[in-house]
Order: sequence, then structure tokens, then C-alpha cells
Amino acid sequence: MPVCAQDASADSTGLPGDYFSLQGALDLFKNAKDLESFEKSLNTEDQKVNNLDLDGNGDVDYIRVVDHKNGEAHAIVMQVALSKEEAQDVAVIELEKNGEASAMLQIRGAEELYGSDVMVEPFEEQDAGTQPTKGPAAPELLRVRVWVNVWSWPCVTWIYGPSFVIWDSPWYWGYYPPYWHPWRPMGWRSWYGWHRPYYSWYRPAPVCSVVNAHAVYRPRAVHSPRIRTATAPLRQQRAAMRTAPVDRRQQGTVKTGQRTIEGRQPSTRGKDSRAPRTRPAERAPRTQPAPRTPRQPRPARPSQPTRTPRKR
Repeated sequence: MPVCAQDASADSTGLPGDYFSLQGALDLFKNAKDLESFEKSLNTEDQKVNNLDLDGNGDVDYIRVVDHKNGEAHAIVMQVALSKEEAQDVAVIELEKNGEASAMLQIRGAEELYGSDVMVEPFEEQDAGTQPTKGPAAPELLRVRVWVNVWSWPCVTWIYGPSFVIWDSPWYWGYYPPYWHPWRPMGWRSWYGWHRPYYSWYRPAPVCSVVNAHAVYRPRAVHSPRIRTATAPLRQQRAAMRTAPVDRRQQGTVKTGQRTIEGRQPSTRGKDSRAPRTRPAERAPRTQPAPRTPRQPRPARPSQPTRTPRKR
């Protein structure tokens, strides 16, 4: 399956990242006991998380895991070796400790495979009381999404525990673990439905909330020049499609006090749109109307002669 030869579908972006589930990878990380077991689960066919074939050899690629650490921040990279000299990052789990027994994380897709700023994070919903309603209807229950403390995840406990050692996968191109046997990648129509159940627990992240961990990863990111070149046109097209609606809304937004009306242009009519006058406008002097000629009285009609009755 070549890098850009993706099956067309309404849910497909057309980028290689369609064939690696960020939500599924987070779920495997949540249930892994350490990074070695996490790497093994990523490369298990039954998990239906990895369906990448970046080198186009007809087999699903092996995902190796590499951990970069700086203080309490970790960048756990998932990477594919395309040859002896070439590799491509698939995604990175950015994890950082933010309290005595508190940690947060996000998974970020590689820009070459997903486009820019594609991030996913775990979330939970909590009750936020009820909203009063008018009439006899029952009050509406409000629920809000909150960030998840991942401190209790087994792999996170191991990473911040005393037995932790930096994990750098010993496997590389042409040298793979004996338990791994590549399989044929699935087509998009058969593949895209497997990771939908994960959407109930993981959502797209609007902003990066693990700034320290991202700073650890950024200078260590690895990309393949040929994959970056191959996906550049489609990434640019999708970026333009994503920003175009925002530009139209900004051009047509009118603020009225505390309200914002979208899609309407400011009116050019009304007193505020007229230029202020510095002096009264000069008007042409009125001319006095000519005096009216008095009407001439009509001549009186001549009186009719009086008839006398005829004698018989």
C-alpha cells in the first residue's frame, strides 16, 4: 500500500495516519505494564491498532518504541524503520508529572502522516448539576468533560517508579522479535470501523497541555524526507480547507455589545455611516412665487322669459 494510495471515503483524510489509530494506541498504553509490553501490543494483529505500510512492500510495518526523558517529562515515540538509514515517527505520547501523585498526557500524530497539530487525549465526564427548565418538564442534567489523571495507569506507575529504566527498542530494520510476523494490511473500508469504540474514551485535544513533554520531543523528532515530500500536497490542501471557514467567519463577524452575529456584514446605512459635516450645507435660496391673478367673475346667465298660460 503506497503512502498516498489510500482508499477514498467520507471518513478518510487520505493521509497515511488513517491507518494507525491514535485512540487505540492510547488504550494499549493505558493497559500495558511497561513500554516493552506496550511495543508488543502495538505489533499484534488482533489489536487492530496498526495497519501502516509506509515502505509499500505489502506488509504492515513494525512499530518500535523509544522513550526520551528530561526531568519529569517523557516523550514516548512510536517509529517505523524504512531502511537502515531512514526512519519515520508515527506518533508520540507526551507525558509529564504535574503533582505529587498526578500526571497528564496526550498523543500527537506525526505531521507527515496526520497533518499539523493532530492530538488526542483521554477524557471523563462529570455531573455539573441540573439546568432549570420552564414548564412541567424535568430539569436537564448537565455533564462536563474534565482532564484525566493518568497516575494510576500501570505503565505510568512503572515509569515514575523506582524500577524504571529508559526504554530504547532493540529492534530495527531487518531485525525483529521472533514473536512478530507481518501481515497484509487491510483496505480502508474494512479497517476504519475497528477503532470507533475508542472514541468514547479519547477525544481530539484542542490545545497542547503537556508543554514540557512536547519540548522534549520537538528537537528529537525523526521524519522521512520522501514521506514528507509525498504527503505535502495533501497536507497543504487539508490545512487550507481547515482555515478557510475561519477566515470567512472573521470577515463577516459583527459584535453588538455582548452578542456576536456571524455571517452578517456591517451595515453601511444609518447616521453613523455618514461623514460628519463641518459646516451647514448651503442650500439654494428660495424664490418667491409670482402673485396669482384674481379670477374674473363669470357673466350671469340671461333669465328665461316667463310663459303665460294659453286661454282655451
